[in-house]
Amino acid sequence: MTTLQFADEQEYRASIREVRQDSSPVDWVLFGYENDKAQKLVSLGKGSGGINELATHLKDDIIAYGLVRKTDQIDDSTTVKFAFINFLGDNVPRMLKARVSVQQGAIKDFIGQYHVDINTSSRDEVTDAVLQEKIGLTSGSGSRVVNRDTGAREGANKGGRSTAAVNVKGATDLNFGDADALKSAIADVRSDSTPTDWTLFTYADETSNTIIQKSSGSDGVSGLLSNLSDDMVAYGLVRKIEKIDDSETVKFAYIRFVGEQIPRMLRARLGTHSGAVNAFFHPYHVTIEATEKSEISDDIIYKSIKAAAGTAVHVLPDQARPNVTQQWQPRNTGGTNTTNATTKAPVPKASLAGDQGLKYADESAIRNAIKEVRADDNPTDWALVGYEGDKGSTLVLNGKGSGGLEELRSHLRENAVGYGLLRTTDKIDNSVTVKFVFINWVGEKIDRMHRARLGTHKGQVHDLFAPFHVDINAAVESEVTADIVREKVQDASGSGSKVKH
Repeated sequence: MTTLQFADEQEYRASIREVRQDSSPVDWVLFGYENDKAQKLVSLGKGSGGINELATHLKDDIIAYGLVRKTDQIDDSTTVKFAFINFLGDNVPRMLKARVSVQQGAIKDFIGQYHVDINTSSRDEVTDAVLQEKIGLTSGSGSRVVNRDTGAREGANKGGRSTAAVNVKGATDLNFGDADALKSAIADVRSDSTPTDWTLFTYADETSNTIIQKSSGSDGVSGLLSNLSDDMVAYGLVRKIEKIDDSETVKFAYIRFVGEQIPRMLRARLGTHSGAVNAFFHPYHVTIEATEKSEISDDIIYKSIKAAAGTAVHVLPDQARPNVTQQWQPRNTGGTNTTNATTKAPVPKASLAGDQGLKYADESAIRNAIKEVRADDNPTDWALVGYEGDKGSTLVLNGKGSGGLEELRSHLRENAVGYGLLRTTDKIDNSVTVKFVFINWVGEKIDRMHRARLGTHKGQVHDLFAPFHVDINAAVESEVTADIVREKVQDASGSGSKVKH
């Protein structure tokens, strides 16, 4: 483990103890580096104004780590929660980000136990609203049960908690144009008494921070997709009714779509709105993030809901997989028709050669590397596959190793595509289980035509790496970190611990 250096370690540990003491007014502390060489930790401040006060000390060119104390109320009980803040400013040099990534374990040991973490490069995502949402999801105090007639969370007013929507105007220069109309559109999707099963919001124009409603409908995902284009950013809510045996349950999927033609600078600016928009749509069961229409479908939403609910069988032995009956029920609009689709879970193909023009440079090397990752008694815990040439359709083995995620990340390039499989572990009480993570890396500088062609490879590539427990889609290294992997695995397995170490 990397050894941390401190300007005054004794003083800093005392500050952390202050935050952890209920009787102390100090409820946050923040640390950073003495200079741009990131060799020694210094104190950036502490105070009693909560996370919003901490955020005023964050700048785009710094790396900072913080601890925040926050209270959470469930009915008449109040509990204390701690949040770890991991901030890497947008203007921090890439090499510096890479250098400090190896210190993550030591930093967390120094900070100590916490319940939730916020990993971000934007100060606008370090807010009380975002923190409260994370704590609510972790502790169960943020109810996911919705009054479908009003769109409000049932039970949210217990113990004096407000049912009013979070006021985010001005927090990120974000404005919800006609907020009442937008809330009404969401409430329609949530209501059993209306046929509306989706709604879609976007920005008033490409230079605006004002969100408006683009459309709503009762024709499901296909209707929502017809309103998307490559040059827009959109946020949507879809309502699905899942039928398992004779039981029907209502599920909601939040859609965040950032079209491929959105300029990089605009993409970064709109990224600061993420927390506020998420809170506006909350609650929902799953999030679907996409840059192209092919990444949004009934099947994808179905699989995401199954994974989040823990009802999906994620990993099976190397044998034929059973049929999975997927039954999506349409909105009840007075008719009696239902739609039942039986879908077979994919069985890995013997070869991808000839499928959508996808080929191998050395098929046995790729398949053997994947088998090594799956073998518990093999030290190899990751494998990465890419394309031969910048615009090719031939898969090659880019690397494999036993250094975990950090070693895999070192092989990712901004002008390349990579498909990776990572073996990790998840601990529930005293039981340790093996989990597999599929990483779909599409670097930011990929040629547009090559990016479009990748959509035709998606199904075959997934079959090559299947089965796996969770998948991560990333374009920058900050989207594939140890914290993100751990959170995804725990969300899928239901093992998310109330206190993280």
